[in-house]
Amino acid sequence: MNSNSKIMQKHGKTFFWASLFLKGSEAKKIYSIYAFCRNVDDIVDERNKVTQSDYDLKKIINSWRKNSNDSIYQSFYEGKKNLLKVEKAVLEEFYNGQESDVLQVQPINISELLVYCYRVAGVVGLMVCNALNINDKSMRFYAIDLGIAMQLTNIARDIYEDAQKERIYLPKSLVGKIGAETLLKPSKPERLLINNARDNLIKKAEIYYESALNGIDSLPNASTQRAVRIAARLYRHIGIKIIKRGISYNMPRVYLNTYEKIFFTMKNIKNKKKGMNVLRKHNANLHASLSNLPYTNNQ
Repeated sequence: MNSNSKIMQKHGKTFFWASLFLKGSEAKKIYSIYAFCRNVDDIVDERNKVTQSDYDLKKIINSWRKNSNDSIYQSFYEGKKNLLKVEKAVLEEFYNGQESDVLQVQPINISELLVYCYRVAGVVGLMVCNALNINDKSMRFYAIDLGIAMQLTNIARDIYEDAQKERIYLPKSLVGKIGAETLLKPSKPERLLINNARDNLIKKAEIYYESALNGIDSLPNASTQRAVRIAARLYRHIGIKIIKRGISYNMPRVYLNTYEKIFFTMKNIKNKKKGMNVLRKHNANLHASLSNLPYTNNQ
């Protein structure tokens, strides 16, 4: 097991589980993407912990933009061979997302939140398209949708943990202007309001998961379909579990245990129907907020 796969195994257990269904060459590229994204995210988070100035953090991110030989890209390489060439425009948006986390501001509305989700996760879907040799432009719409859906799940699940880092991703349109202190010590009415907003994000994620699954069923080979579908289904069930059990946002972090992963994986494989590979037209309204962003359905 190489160092990239170990990073995913430690920090991205659901993704690692799904990667076991990929071909070895494909899995290796997926591990490199995860390791790269994780390394960037860790640097931003760790620098904030030691009160590195925002200016210095932005300088670091800007240096990654300009220097394609920076050590941050090492996970993409096997010896001197670049396993995955990522388009400059895609990396630029990814770094825009990271910069927005340096001095995070509560989003005004869902549209603003969707742009953030695109930048930190939708573009990862585009990187995965490169890794899996998916060149059909329309297929990339669905990869973006899956990234957005997963990020909405992350945000809905991690409200309390994010508040501990003084990050608030719940839009003002859902909860009003709110501070980290309120999220950490809510009154009963505030907790109800926050839980309702959280549930709205999970329901929004469902729309993007539904779109993404249509694209997944049109992927070119069975192993790729199976792996990406399992990752999507498992992540989706985190949100479903939260709503079904009525778990408050300030309770311990929700995850799927090993039994649940096995159950939903087997159910997913068993229920896969043949002939579901006709790609329906993508709903352009899902990208209405993503004006002129790379590979979106309104670029």
